[in-house]
Amino acid sequence: MFNPIFARVLRGLIVVGVIFALGACQSYREGGSRTIGEFTDDAGIQAMVKMALIRDEEINGLRINIEVRRSVVSLYGRIPSDYARQKAVRIAGQIRGVVNVEDRLTLVQE
Repeated sequence: MFNPIFARVLRGLIVVGVIFALGACQSYREGGSRTIGEFTDDAGIQAMVKMALIRDEEINGLRINIEVRRSVVSLYGRIPSDYARQKAVRIAGQIRGVVNVEDRLTLVQE
């Protein structure tokens, strides 16, 4: 039915269209607080921080919740040691685009 080349070109055009549509929404504000661009940047930062924390063997990244607002990362959750706390904050701070990291982790001896 469809030519494979045509399908690939069509997919490419759809991706380009979505990128342009999102770029044009920069001035739109959700509830007057953040632009769509800021919202998507924050979501990307949140995903990168979560992946970095999960990959680290000394930190149980699945037990850490992450909130990002205007590139400021807040870490919540339970952590077993002060060393792990400092390492989690350092890892989050090394992610591209992060402006500041707020440590809201709770130290719990397990």
